[in-house]
Amino acid sequence: MSDRIHDAIREACALLVTLRRDKVAPEAAWRAFQPLRQRHAGIWMNLVWEEETYGADPHYDILLGADQGTFSLSYCADEQVPWAVRGLQRVNESLVVRVNDRPLRISQAMSCLDYVWGELHIGRHLINVSLVEQELLQIGLEASADEMGEAMLRFRQKRGLFTVEQVERWLVEHGTSEAMLENHVRDEVLRDKLRRRVTAGQEAAYFERHRKEFDRVRAARFHVADAALAERLHEKLRREPQQFLAMAQANFLERGLEQGADGDLWMTVRRGELEPEQAESIFATPAGQVAPPVPSGEGYDLVLVLQHVPAELDAATRETIIGLLFDEWLAEKRRTARIEWFWGASEPLALPALTN
Repeated sequence: MSDRIHDAIREACALLVTLRRDKVAPEAAWRAFQPLRQRHAGIWMNLVWEEETYGADPHYDILLGADQGTFSLSYCADEQVPWAVRGLQRVNESLVVRVNDRPLRISQAMSCLDYVWGELHIGRHLINVSLVEQELLQIGLEASADEMGEAMLRFRQKRGLFTVEQVERWLVEHGTSEAMLENHVRDEVLRDKLRRRVTAGQEAAYFERHRKEFDRVRAARFHVADAALAERLHEKLRREPQQFLAMAQANFLERGLEQGADGDLWMTVRRGELEPEQAESIFATPAGQVAPPVPSGEGYDLVLVLQHVPAELDAATRETIIGLLFDEWLAEKRRTARIEWFWGASEPLALPALTN
């Protein structure tokens, strides 16, 4: 064994004793671990931990890579859970998912749900939360006071929380605290900084590769449930497109309180947001004309094309591309992650029915 490894092991053991003696919390422990890793930059190292079911203090291990394998260093104080009992612990009932051995608990999951009702797969979102958290720990991004102030202001404006009383009522209704809310807002700030960090400098090249997908159409639309009715209305509007708004109004009033009757009339849609068949139909229709009925949900949309907008790498398009690139980065992280689900089952599940 080389002197390099000997020195690293000696210092790692000393750090483990200190972390246990001072009962250091995980985030502070991670920061304390960084100087050790920097001093031995030629040796792969990682700090991992678990929170004991029978006590509040975390247990830490330091992993060191060697030529033929990996050293796993641990320290068990006299008052700690014995080694044998540690291996027999139940899964903590507050645990929802573990990604790359890092737990995400129900309290974190519940704080996320208020922001993801529009997501197609909440499970995927929870995995993303954990992956982003791990990446932020690795690179050590921080949120400034100005960034936090601006983000908190946006958060309150979006939810109409303009007074102290409104904020306090929101906290009670969502079962959270000011500290948890601040942590959530900080996570949002750091997530956005991470998005920009991992996608920096790639926007223009992505735009050139996918330029056609960023063509847009500005249009008016209304929804009908019946295919035969959609065809009859389209035939009439094909001859008299100027009747579109009057027909949309009549359709809205006739449908009354029917589910889906309150869909938006005006839209700006990007080619890449549509199914290929929908995009082909809408983008082939000249401005001022009505596209053939477009399958949508359980019925059809009638779409009056108002304007074609060629793709341009403007600020809005750049933001869209950043989001798409970040989604690709997360998808690759999910593909290689170790994932265990704990949805109340007696044993952890390797994967849910849908993950990617």
